[in-house]
Amino acid sequence: MENNDTIIITIEDIKNQVKTAKWTARLDDYNNYVKEYIKHYKKSLNGNPISLAKYPYMKIKSELLAKRLQKAQDKSILNAKQIKKFSKIKTKIANACCE
Repeated sequence: MENNDTIIITIEDIKNQVKTAKWTARLDDYNNYVKEYIKHYKKSLNGNPISLAKYPYMKIKSELLAKRLQKAQDKSILNAKQIKKFSKIKTKIANACCE
């Protein structure tokens, strides 16, 4: 016998999947940006002139990205996995700055 079960996908399901993918991509971008930021932060501490020039701009941009993600978290847009990843990234920044 054949199994004729149907799967119903609503527009709302698709919107939620797109929204989740969008915020996951933003978190990935933020994570990559933070890695670069930390690299320039450490180099700037050693007096690297290129990093000294880039660091202030990168600091401001990382704070803006974090603020955007924090607003998404406050509005319950991020899921639990995304919140955990966001927390890990924030911890990574704090640890790098305290070394």
